[in-house]
Amino acid sequence: MKSKFNLLLVEENLHLASVLEQTLKTDFNITVAATGNEAVRLLVGGNQFDFIISELELTHFSGLKLVKLIRTSMLLRHIPILILSGSTESDTRITCLEEGADGCITKPFNPLEVKAKLHAMLRRTKTQVFQAETPTVPEHFDKEFGKLNVLRSRLSSILRGYSTTVGA
Repeated sequence: MKSKFNLLLVEENLHLASVLEQTLKTDFNITVAATGNEAVRLLVGGNQFDFIISELELTHFSGLKLVKLIRTSMLLRHIPILILSGSTESDTRITCLEEGADGCITKPFNPLEVKAKLHAMLRRTKTQVFQAETPTVPEHFDKEFGKLNVLRSRLSSILRGYSTTVGA
């Protein structure tokens, strides 16, 4: 049986973090970071996370800066990120998505909506993982492989011709 997915929850409001933990604990192993700086330390420290939920309005290191940092890292950029924001402005959500967040949920929210959004992201992630595990051969590779076979065939012919003239 597959173990639970690892989720990093970055939320300064301990009550909200606790509510989300209770809602998500059956499906996810949850690590809570109370600040953006703590989240960065966890990510840089080699901890493996399958998902990240982050508050947007964090002190000192905002959720948007966290998204930008993750998206510029070759080791972290694949992790889906869900942003929680108290802002009801459409521009804020658009900015988050443009900077690399995979989804935004406006506060206040139903914790079951967060769970449903994570499961939707998980379905998409599973599809991407499956596609990555069954790669297709690029067209240019087929052409290069064909050239290699022609060269191998010519080399074999030359060697066969050489061995028949030497042995004769």
